[in-house]
Amino acid sequence: MPTILGASASGMIHNQNVLDVVGHNIANVNSYAYKKFRPVHEGLPAPQVDPDGGRLGVAETTRDLVFSQGALELTGNPLHFALQDDAFVRVQDFDGREIYTRFGALEADVEGNILAFRGRHLSPPIAMPEGWTQPAIDQFGNISAVNESGEREDIGQLTLVKFRNPQGLETLGDGFYGETANTGEITVATAGTEGFAPLRAGALEDSNVDVAEEFTNMLIAQRAYTACAKTFSVGDEMLALATKITQ
Repeated sequence: MPTILGASASGMIHNQNVLDVVGHNIANVNSYAYKKFRPVHEGLPAPQVDPDGGRLGVAETTRDLVFSQGALELTGNPLHFALQDDAFVRVQDFDGREIYTRFGALEADVEGNILAFRGRHLSPPIAMPEGWTQPAIDQFGNISAVNESGEREDIGQLTLVKFRNPQGLETLGDGFYGETANTGEITVATAGTEGFAPLRAGALEDSNVDVAEEFTNMLIAQRAYTACAKTFSVGDEMLALATKITQ
């Protein structure tokens, strides 16, 4: 009977985690380049029996990142781009650490620096010479601007990276990710070269959240939570009965 209580309690905890993940995904359905999470659970071996003979309850719930491609939304902004494969853009964080993002909304500050989201510099940094205007990016990641003579010239090129295991990335918030020991080998290149798709200039990648799928997961988790709660209640009644019998 204590095993019933433990198994059902772990099931309630797991399904609560599933609901938390679903809520987080739905809250970011309109966030550009957001990558959804997927809850994954692991069974718990019963200590009284052969570990290979069966599993009772949920040992742990983990959250895996799903890096499937989101839909592309045309914006017409010359400094917007969308990645069309599983690559990431190299960005320099405020503390100098190199981090990565898939959010392709660049902007130029008053000093001519081409910046990623929330004012972070690209890695390596790209800047317009003084007096140059109208920065833009093309499908190969070349960033150009109009010089003082009215001619457009390249001022730099984005470098992209791919990870052997992108699911191992650390989530830093605001669509940024950090490298960990689990990300494996890194490949650095530019858009349109071997193994790297060209960029979609003038567009942004939407989130990869499927609202219908998330609501389905929510309903399943709610039903499973209710079932676990009822199982816990039955186990509690059985334990109470057994306690009265032994008195």
